[in-house]
Formats: sequence, structure tokens, C-alpha cells
Amino acid sequence: MNTGRYRDFEVGDVPPAAVAVLGVCVLALVCGILWYLSRLDHTGLRDAGARARAERREESRRRQDALRTRREALQRRAERRRGNGRP
Repeated sequence: MNTGRYRDFEVGDVPPAAVAVLGVCVLALVCGILWYLSRLDHTGLRDAGARARAERREESRRRQDALRTRREALQRRAERRRGNGRP
């Protein structure tokens, strides 16, 4: 049914070659979007200040871990010495 300059579009009237080309284009678009999203670095910090704070935080965590390890070793050593001094 034609009304003015518009006409009805029937999906069944589309040639198979056009459907194949459209399908390949849509598939390529979806693959391109997925590839782009997989290449994004979601963990990267863009702000230089934020990057510096993250580095300082990481260094502080390392120092705290080292201090904790040393403190635990000293406590174990002191516990052994107390254990050996008892009758």
C-alpha cells in the first residue's frame, strides 16, 4: 500500500545478497565494538596526582607488610627465648 512518497517495506522482499551484506556488516560492527572494549584499560589512572597517591599507598603497604613480618619474627624469637629459660 503506497501513501504519498512513502511505501511499505517488506522484509521478505529484500534480496538475499543484501541480507548477507547487512549481516556481515552488523557482525563486523559487533566484533569491532567488543575488540575496542577489550582493549580499554579500566585500571589505569589518568590523573597524575591519583597515580602518585596510588604509588605512595602501594609503597606504604609494602613497608607495613615488612614491619609486620619483622615484628612477628621478633615475637617468635622472644617467645622461644622465654620458653628456653623456663625449667
